[in-house]
Amino acid sequence: MKKPRHVARWGLIAGLLVAAVLTSATVSPAHDGGGRGDGGGYGPTPPPTPPPPGTPTQEAWAWTQLIPGGAQVRVATPATTCPILVVTTGAQAVRHQMVLESTVALYPTTATVCTRRVAATATAARIDAATSPVPLRPNANGAVPLPNWTQPGSTTSRPANIALIGDTGCRIPATGTPQACTPQGWPFQRVATNAANEPAPPNLVVHLGDYIYRSRPGPTPSPFCGGPGTSPSMHTWGCLVADFFQPAARLLEQAPFVFVRGNHETCGRSGEVWFRYLAPTPSLTACGAPNPEDFSRPVRIDAGTLGLLLMDTSCASDEANPPSCALAQRPARYTAQFNEVNNSLVRDGDNFLLSHTPIWAVRGETAAGNPVWIDEILSDAVAATGLGILDRRIDLVLAGHIHLYQMLTFETSTQFHRPPVVTVGASGTELDPKTWQDSALIGKLLDGVAIGELITVDRFGYGVLRDTGTTWNLRFFNQFGTRVPGTNCNLVGARFPNCL
Repeated sequence: MKKPRHVARWGLIAGLLVAAVLTSATVSPAHDGGGRGDGGGYGPTPPPTPPPPGTPTQEAWAWTQLIPGGAQVRVATPATTCPILVVTTGAQAVRHQMVLESTVALYPTTATVCTRRVAATATAARIDAATSPVPLRPNANGAVPLPNWTQPGSTTSRPANIALIGDTGCRIPATGTPQACTPQGWPFQRVATNAANEPAPPNLVVHLGDYIYRSRPGPTPSPFCGGPGTSPSMHTWGCLVADFFQPAARLLEQAPFVFVRGNHETCGRSGEVWFRYLAPTPSLTACGAPNPEDFSRPVRIDAGTLGLLLMDTSCASDEANPPSCALAQRPARYTAQFNEVNNSLVRDGDNFLLSHTPIWAVRGETAAGNPVWIDEILSDAVAATGLGILDRRIDLVLAGHIHLYQMLTFETSTQFHRPPVVTVGASGTELDPKTWQDSALIGKLLDGVAIGELITVDRFGYGVLRDTGTTWNLRFFNQFGTRVPGTNCNLVGARFPNCL
């Protein structure tokens, strides 16, 4: 979907903003934005007039994310130039110019994106605030988190505590009753803040997809999305700030992220936002005609000795999808991708498969008492691979999409090996109803294999994976940071038996 620029509307307020920050450096001079205070001439620029009440303040956001090959610091800023990143290794601090990926057109419709890879041995990094013309967030001093498991002297070779969140945006449909974007109705900020501290500060966060749930912009809870002078499109940097960056500030300050693409990030929705700011490889053209990239190839992201196999299953859901997600493309595309995962991406050691849409998950019960489940497109694709299963070295599948928490395992089978599927889609978007009793479905067939364990929680919250040294411990915490009883589970083979 092409993003409207609304140059005329922006021109009404451009003179109210700092010219040095908002002057566009895109290839088209039409995107200058009227930053010169004399209406486009070359005379002296008068002091900026204070913006009207409710106008979004100018600010830059900095974060760290894991991508193939290591860690990368990113900055999104209304400035047209990139700041300096100061990287410390041991006692030596080195200044690096960040790499310009794309330039702001109309802030906060878009923002300049700057990146810089950081060596695994780095012990600290910060944006030099003196080189940023606007305040830095979430840390005012520009400090960004780095992976601590690769640093000299580390006592662990992989993240010890991983926070799991998913489906976080506030749901505002085109018609009908919206989700209340308040702390009571949309508790994502509370979830993120508690996930940054309880039960221990994580050193990695995995977001399992779906960041913007708006079908129309609106100034609540933030003027960045639908406030004065902003774009009427909900697929903008401003809406990503309102619906993700601001409420997730504490988590972003605490730990590096791995981002998964969800079905709300297809090219027919917020795909341009995804590719510009969050995708492993930033792009301004991936959602362009005639071949929008709604089937990105899987990639491996190494978190030390833990392999994260990142799949783009944004088109997998059975819901309405844009033409680029045509049903006819899906089975063969996903079969090829699962073959690539099995044949090229899985390595010895622990491997987690990250997929927004679960390959298997319970979401209902038939009148006969059998599970209603998803996703047949993905499960059929797995069955059609050369192995006919997921490689046995895949320890877990981590997913979102269903707005609940669920841990699902299967009876062990030499023929139909299936790793446990942990679904965390309960971190902010209004919850799905749970209409079944988990215990009644134990032993029932799901896609031809009996369910071993099933724990479903219909509460807002987040998951936590903890490295015990010999296995992984899994727990689910509610929005207030309290562990939900019955969700304390240790991985044994391909099962989570005896949860407490």
